[in-house]
Amino acid sequence: MITVHGSVVPFGASGFFFFWGIDRRLAPGARRRALALHPQAVAAEQLYPLLSGLPHVNAVACTIMLPDGAAKFPGLAISLGAAAQWLPDVERTRSFAFGQSLRTWSAAANLLLELLARGRFVPLLRAEAGCLSADWHLVAPEPEDADRLARLEAALPDVCRAIVPPDRSHKHYRPPEAGALISLFLRTGTGALARQFLEGVPDRPAARSAGSSAAQNWLLALTGQEGRDLPPGLPDAAALYEAVDEWLAPVSGERGLGALRTGLRLRPPADTTSAEWELELFVQNCETPPARVSARTAWDALGAELEIGGGKYRAPEQRLLADLPTLARLFPALEPLSSEAAPERLAISAEEVSRFLREGAFTLQEAGFPVLLPEGLVRPAALSAKLTVKPAGAAESRFGLGHLVEVDWELALGGSPIDMDELRRLAAQKRGLVEHQGRWVQVDPEAIQAALKNLEKYKEPVTLGTALRTALAHDKKAPVKVEAAKGQGWVADLLTRLQEPATIEPVPPPQGLQGTLRPYQQRGLDWLAFLRRYGLGACLADDMGLGKTIQLIALILHEREQGLTEKPTLIICPVSLVGNWRRELARFAPSLRVMVFHGAGRSTLRAAEHDVVITTYTLAAREEEALKAVQWAGVIADEAQALKNPSTQHAKALRHLHAEYRVACTGTPVENHLGDLWSLLAFVNPGFLGAAEEFRKSYALPIERFRDEEAAARLKRLVQPMILRRLKTDQSIIADLPEKLEMVTYANLTMEQAALYEAAVQETLEKAEGAAGIARHGAVVAGLTRLKQICNHPACLRDDAGPLEGRSGKLDRLTEMLEEGLAEGDRALVFTQFSSFGRRMEAYLARRLGCPVLFLDGSTSRSERDALVQQFQDGEAPVFVLSLKAGGVGLNLTAANRVFHFDRWWNPAVEDQATDRAYRIGQTKQVLVHKLVTAGTLEERIDELLSEKRQLSAQVVGTGEAWLGELSTDELRQLISLEREG
Repeated sequence: MITVHGSVVPFGASGFFFFWGIDRRLAPGARRRALALHPQAVAAEQLYPLLSGLPHVNAVACTIMLPDGAAKFPGLAISLGAAAQWLPDVERTRSFAFGQSLRTWSAAANLLLELLARGRFVPLLRAEAGCLSADWHLVAPEPEDADRLARLEAALPDVCRAIVPPDRSHKHYRPPEAGALISLFLRTGTGALARQFLEGVPDRPAARSAGSSAAQNWLLALTGQEGRDLPPGLPDAAALYEAVDEWLAPVSGERGLGALRTGLRLRPPADTTSAEWELELFVQNCETPPARVSARTAWDALGAELEIGGGKYRAPEQRLLADLPTLARLFPALEPLSSEAAPERLAISAEEVSRFLREGAFTLQEAGFPVLLPEGLVRPAALSAKLTVKPAGAAESRFGLGHLVEVDWELALGGSPIDMDELRRLAAQKRGLVEHQGRWVQVDPEAIQAALKNLEKYKEPVTLGTALRTALAHDKKAPVKVEAAKGQGWVADLLTRLQEPATIEPVPPPQGLQGTLRPYQQRGLDWLAFLRRYGLGACLADDMGLGKTIQLIALILHEREQGLTEKPTLIICPVSLVGNWRRELARFAPSLRVMVFHGAGRSTLRAAEHDVVITTYTLAAREEEALKAVQWAGVIADEAQALKNPSTQHAKALRHLHAEYRVACTGTPVENHLGDLWSLLAFVNPGFLGAAEEFRKSYALPIERFRDEEAAARLKRLVQPMILRRLKTDQSIIADLPEKLEMVTYANLTMEQAALYEAAVQETLEKAEGAAGIARHGAVVAGLTRLKQICNHPACLRDDAGPLEGRSGKLDRLTEMLEEGLAEGDRALVFTQFSSFGRRMEAYLARRLGCPVLFLDGSTSRSERDALVQQFQDGEAPVFVLSLKAGGVGLNLTAANRVFHFDRWWNPAVEDQATDRAYRIGQTKQVLVHKLVTAGTLEERIDELLSEKRQLSAQVVGTGEAWLGELSTDELRQLISLEREG
């Protein structure tokens, strides 16, 4: 006859109920080997007829540890919830023979039914890995119930504890206590039976009367299918836990288990010679600040009421038991705790501790389980340093970034001093946990290796540029974080003044300067002379109109009057500014011998006979060999944004020149992107910002793409000592400059413009969809340019000879505003990026306004350009139309007090440069800046985007047109689609 046995098997987050059969009629056979099929085991197919009615049954095989060895038994498995429903009537209604195990589990199921009938269950919330689930939970049993539970534990056969879960090996399996198995059965069965009871209640009144959709969803989850997670959009776990506790408190007089959390405390070995660490369980309440008790304390109060931080909790050990499966799933090394009757602590190796610190602790905390770590292990200990830079060898009269210096390091690991020998010892261990000065600290072995490799470079003298880059950057992500830097000898003077510009010593104003330096210009001269003294290059980036030219002329005079050099100084500028430099030198420094090395009739370079040589960027590339043959005192690059592309011939030629110092002069050190800044510094201080690719990875990508504020601050610390940037809007710089008012003026499309615009939008989107890579980028930028031309005027797109009047809302609005301004005696500059249309505007505005109108573009010769500027400044013409690129730099047009940007450039820095033709020293009137925008078109969206981009100027970040070509098709459609009212 077949006898059926069964028991709970712990598995995963809960477990299952396993049935197996024994047929004593089968021959017992000889003693079998481990894991052989038991000779009296019944096949699973023979159990199906006997156990009819079992829900959701699965055939499985389990290993049972018998006194004479482990053996396999085939059988059937169902969930614990289903078992709790099936077992109560097993003795009355089942016709097969069953063993003591099923009789005991049937009694446990009947006890569970009785407890539920007496209302000894409450709603329960669980949070596992951030996901809430709803369930029911038994209230702690009464004293008489505890006696019945004790009798059940005593009656449970040993074989029930001998079943090995499918995911465990029988060789290392430790059988659970009988009480743990019964507790698991009661805890899991409660939810299933409670839901079965509530599903019979008509219309689920609890859910129907819920006061909010969140509470209703929760109650429906409680009465629905087993294991149902709560829908999204519910309050956070803490809020729901608190709500449940408040609901139950009047009845129970104690806080619910939902107000408790299971946590882990990592305890280091008793002494540093031991390798055994411990993870200790504790239970913590949800108060602020939290109170906690150890798992040992919870188990000592088993089933009784326990006070934690002033609150009373019954059976807090249930919180431990409920959370252990989740803890083990999130950090598998905790799995052995799940099989213990009263788990409280677990010994782990140093390798497991490293994994716990690296992965487990964070995962558990994210899932809502508190983790306590010893001081020093909360995060990897950083290796920090204070460095001292001192001269190497005999002092020299001239310095530079290539000058050799020595660097001494004062190291600390996690705040505790460490020397190089100790650092080498830690690096050799390659461990995440190390003992340092009698305490355990967590380290990143790879970071220690990288730091040691980096520090070994400083055993020998390094260049001043390398030392400055390390001392100034304070890179938090570097292998060694430099917290402070100081110098000795002349290096101390250099470091102090680089980091505190206010300490730079003033120099006397040059006697040969025919003019008076303003206070901020004198400070500029002091700064330039200071950097020159140490052979460092400078970027003079003052706002347009603040007088960069006179500061550089003063520097040239200063170095000659102080006997610092007899070598000539080379000035390189755009061709349009050659005449301006010659006039300014003659005006402010008539004593200097000046040579203009430019033009078809230029003579042989006789630099030694002159103090200053002026040439152009084009000639710098063409005459590179002649210029390289001269030892220059200094090389000054004016409008140095011309160097923003480091691969151009003139940029390469300038980097090859021999000079004691270099100065880049520009109002826009970052015109399009941070690569511009690298290119400028590669000219003035070669190698200071590292190689181009290194700079791109360390600074350009983090700042431009990810808005990395730490990288931006680090770059600013590096370049700020070499860049002097003052703004006209700063009243401490210049107080006598009038106000500048900027405003956006809107115009509407005409019907002709609107039709052309819609057609161009469709064409642009089709080309963008059908292209990729560089071809797509070109198609997008070309399409956007066409749309801008249409916004200007249909004749700007298709160069027709038809009349201009009445066909463009923007041109009509410009004409109206010019008429109003001229009536008030104003003079105006009108900037456009489309030269051919600018020439048509010249004739059109002259006819409409009835006054002379001037025009300048890139084809205007230098002499014509100078004449046009003089005519406008003398008042011979009140309106000046200029090509944005040709007229946006190098001009002094302070006679204008109105500036019109007829079309918007993609880069606000370029517009600012153009505006500064009028808003500069010498301007006595308020300057009104009008930015014309066609409403509802891409111009309006571009205006909004540029306003956001302009805010990044404090980080020295700009944006050119390249970003437009990278827009997705959906972003492009949103940018260019025509908006209509209504």
